[in-house]
Amino acid sequence: MVLSGVEMVKLKAGADKRIRDGHSWIFSNELVDGFQSYESGRPVQVVDHKGKLIGVGTVNPHSLIAVRLFCRERVEIGQAFLRQRIARAVALRERLLPGERVCRLIYGESDGLPGLIVDRYGDVLVVQSGTAGMDRLLPIVTNLLVESFSPRAIVMANDASVRELEGIRLYREVAWGSLGGPVAVEQDGLRFLVDPLHGQKTGLFLDQRWSRLLLASFIRPGDRVLDLFCYSGGFGLYALKAGAAHVTFVDSSQAALDMAAENSRLNGFGERISLVKADVFEFVKSPSERFDAVVLDPPALAKGRKNVPAALRGYRDLNARAMVWANNGGILATASCSGLVHVDSWLDSLREAAQKAQKTLRFIARGGQSPDHPVLASMPETEYLKFAIGVIE
Repeated sequence: MVLSGVEMVKLKAGADKRIRDGHSWIFSNELVDGFQSYESGRPVQVVDHKGKLIGVGTVNPHSLIAVRLFCRERVEIGQAFLRQRIARAVALRERLLPGERVCRLIYGESDGLPGLIVDRYGDVLVVQSGTAGMDRLLPIVTNLLVESFSPRAIVMANDASVRELEGIRLYREVAWGSLGGPVAVEQDGLRFLVDPLHGQKTGLFLDQRWSRLLLASFIRPGDRVLDLFCYSGGFGLYALKAGAAHVTFVDSSQAALDMAAENSRLNGFGERISLVKADVFEFVKSPSERFDAVVLDPPALAKGRKNVPAALRGYRDLNARAMVWANNGGILATASCSGLVHVDSWLDSLREAAQKAQKTLRFIARGGQSPDHPVLASMPETEYLKFAIGVIE
């Protein structure tokens, strides 16, 4: 049985093991020629070299990842299928975070919806599509989200550079309802302003929620904290709520600092902060103070596999310089969101950083993505966030 009107792509001999083991990406060099003429984003049936069905997905002949599998069965990737997958993803979040209105509702391949991210900020949903296949499905996805949540607005935050690899346009716009400005939300007893139309990513780094809570558990009343690459102040705000006497926020973006200042004011912390507009890579080279806790949450330093060695050197140097800002016995809370950097290599860079800074580093806690960003065991690519806290002496 074949699906009417659905093209077929065939795997080369020996190319099916990784896919049968649960991975959902099929690379162009794993396919028999013929798929190159297919229209980007169209559904396809995938068969092995003997013609046995592997699953169904979407194709993009212009991308290195030529096929993204949605299902291992012969199904139509349409409204009924998408409704079931969305409902399953939402039910998992409700089980993990009952009643939570600020979370990631859908996380791509981990939820069986390759290329789709949906973050919830109260009654506003922010959608990211990273593939040509998901782009074709966005009208259906939007209608299903309206059906499920009756949101005030749905924002398409489709300006990530990964879309360029798929040959699809970059844009950011309100796709449903209306949005007059930033959205006020609450998480863990803290109030945040989120700007889905002009902020970074979807507006707030939800993947760091548990890392912020972990940091807060080690903050003591009266601590002074340095929050590097602070964005809208997430780590610093959790530290202030835990009793920190003062937080210095540092970021190269004035808009980010303005948001951090406003979030501090919203929570009654306005008198306990300082703002520094600076290139953090340069700022850390000239230590002028010492802090009880230093937070380092840089952007992804490895954009491609060829950049990994340079990224590891970058993490080493950044962390070495950040350690010098910590008091003896103070803590360093440090992160990496570079998915291409393996956690073991990253930890090695931290050990090298301590040697370079002539400091003793003792790890006291490790973390990663919050549970609303589940990691698919068969796809290590779905795990990207690394977080560690150490004592510096």
